[in-house]
Amino acid sequence: MEIDLNLIEKSCGLNNTGKPLPNIGSDPNFVFENDPLFSAVTLYDVDGNVINVNSWVECAHYVNGGWSSMVETGYIGAFVLLQITAVLYLGYGLLRFINKDRIDD
Repeated sequence: MEIDLNLIEKSCGLNNTGKPLPNIGSDPNFVFENDPLFSAVTLYDVDGNVINVNSWVECAHYVNGGWSSMVETGYIGAFVLLQITAVLYLGYGLLRFINKDRIDD
């Protein structure tokens, strides 16, 4: 996987550690060290999961894996569509109710 330093710097800031990003891959035994000089960053994935990272290395690793510092809002479009459908359905029901009274007269 290619490392996108521009994307990492947008979410995590500059690498002030002076060390290159280690090749962590998917090593389950790798332990991220807390960096007291790093301000914690909240990252989000496409499924809406949230993680707080406490070092530049940890932040860079997650951003390189597809996480972002911006909330993904793809589901909002579906919610708007649901609202429009509900309004149209209620409007149709209301019109039928009004017209039913006119037919009965």
